[in-house]
Amino acid sequence: MGRVKTDARREGFLDAAQSIFQELSFEKASMSAIAERVGSSKATLYRYFESKEALFLELVRRSAGVHGEPLMPLLQRSGGVEVGEELPVAAMQALAALDPSRDIAESLKEFGQRILTNFHTPQRMAVRRMVIAAAVDPAVGRLFYEQGPLKGLQYLERYFAATIAAGRLRDADPRVVACHFQGLLTAEVNEVGLLNVRTTLSEQEVRTIVDRAVDAFVRAYGI
Repeated sequence: MGRVKTDARREGFLDAAQSIFQELSFEKASMSAIAERVGSSKATLYRYFESKEALFLELVRRSAGVHGEPLMPLLQRSGGVEVGEELPVAAMQALAALDPSRDIAESLKEFGQRILTNFHTPQRMAVRRMVIAAAVDPAVGRLFYEQGPLKGLQYLERYFAATIAAGRLRDADPRVVACHFQGLLTAEVNEVGLLNVRTTLSEQEVRTIVDRAVDAFVRAYGI
């Protein structure tokens, strides 16, 4: 009977944490609020989970372990991200800039500026770090990749396939081209962001970084 009560209380804390992370974001949520949601004390909560991060990681693992349960809405809302049908709304808006009929450099610059502005932030970097930590379980890593990064890559791949077919970029594997552009776009900031060295960029810095990435890309793949 004691074990049943213990398990039920643990699940209650997890359910409360998931609701609060989605309502307030991970950054704004507190252990006190989670304990209060289930009518318990913070001291009791800490007996089950040593930190807010530990609670979040357990939610990620639990989502990855349930067949068909979407992981991305939890991650997006926990990071203060508005959720779209497939990807965060900001990502969908950025992808809308990729019109094959437009000037390639202009499209890529608009896309890149939106991506860095909306995704190189303290909240979203924090969520990425926690997912990477949880990805010691391959199921977590695979689910996160398939529900998020892979979908974004596939949008980019279709855009580059169209521009290559139209003879506006040199002939190459569209998937490789998409990977190369993503790499150029984040090369200057990804590591310092993930390692919590620098998680914010000014508008001018975003423009300068994106301009350099697009220039290198056009030099490599332009006609």
